[in-house]
Amino acid sequence: MCEAKDTTDSHQQLARHMDQAPIGAPPTLELVEILQALFTDEEAQLAARLPFKPTKLDKLAQDLEWDSGELGQTLAALSDRGLVYQNGDRYSLLPLVPGMAETQFMGGRANQDQKRLALLFDKYYGPGVGQAMVNLPLPYSRVIPVGRVVESRQEILPFENAAEVVKAASYRALTNCYCRGQAELLGKGCGHPKDVCLMFGPFARFAVKKGWAREVSQEEAQKVLEKAAEAGLIHVTDNVAQGANFLCNCCGCCCMFLQTLTRLKHPGAVAPAGFLAEVDRAECTACGACVETCQVQAIRQEDDEPATVDPDYCLGCGQCQGACFFGAISMERRHKPSQPPAGWLELTGRIMAGRR
Repeated sequence: MCEAKDTTDSHQQLARHMDQAPIGAPPTLELVEILQALFTDEEAQLAARLPFKPTKLDKLAQDLEWDSGELGQTLAALSDRGLVYQNGDRYSLLPLVPGMAETQFMGGRANQDQKRLALLFDKYYGPGVGQAMVNLPLPYSRVIPVGRVVESRQEILPFENAAEVVKAASYRALTNCYCRGQAELLGKGCGHPKDVCLMFGPFARFAVKKGWAREVSQEEAQKVLEKAAEAGLIHVTDNVAQGANFLCNCCGCCCMFLQTLTRLKHPGAVAPAGFLAEVDRAECTACGACVETCQVQAIRQEDDEPATVDPDYCLGCGQCQGACFFGAISMERRHKPSQPPAGWLELTGRIMAGRR
């Protein structure tokens, strides 16, 4: 990892290029600092010309007017550092999110370079990563309710069932929570379990090959869901009906997606599940258990008054229902639940069209 230095044209150019990825990355000075820490000048010049769509090495070499062998070695080295995605002989620049912001903190590394990088990403969250997600024309991520909500329903759709999402995946891998890993590097760890983030498909294979994750069976992945739900975490995945690439188990204090609510106070950047928590005022004892459980501060309770739910902030995860010992909370269908795009191509296509 190179040392940060004065702003260079190559890193500014790369910052502008990073903003062309689906979610985008506002090209602020904070982003330039991150790119300076990750890329040399020469690497930044190359990266600014790389596509975000995986492309065969020979085609890249022809387009970039590079020797194929030399380019392959350079891209392989960038891939090992979590900056370039590799799938066989196809390469692409990783977006900042989802991409570099995660790969830099996978694997549980904890050295001075990682601590410095964690600080840079934290500085960039408000004007950068978080703002990019807030500005999207539709959410990139969505919430899946915990199993206890699903089990009590007959009308649950497959994309609303975390167990079905895991079952449908062709390949599954488990990695540590990069968000909580980053927070721990900054001395802000929350104590929630970290080994609960699941990845699926080609990127999961890529992460396993690089040593940042390990392949898991369907049975082990299901146990991860149970562990996360027991810890009070929220299931968050791609905002798609089929072909999810990840299923993270998130806390409101560290998660880059959920911090759009807890840190930026902007509901709507994460698509909620098709449920809404409702409190039976006659049954509520004002014990506060639901308030403590809610990861995004959607439930409020003052003095001895019954708890109230903010429908704009409630993600419909169902954790509060399980925390209520008195059965005062029920999960009801939203009046107009959001329908996710069919798959990743539709999701990113709609996001890019809306951003333009």
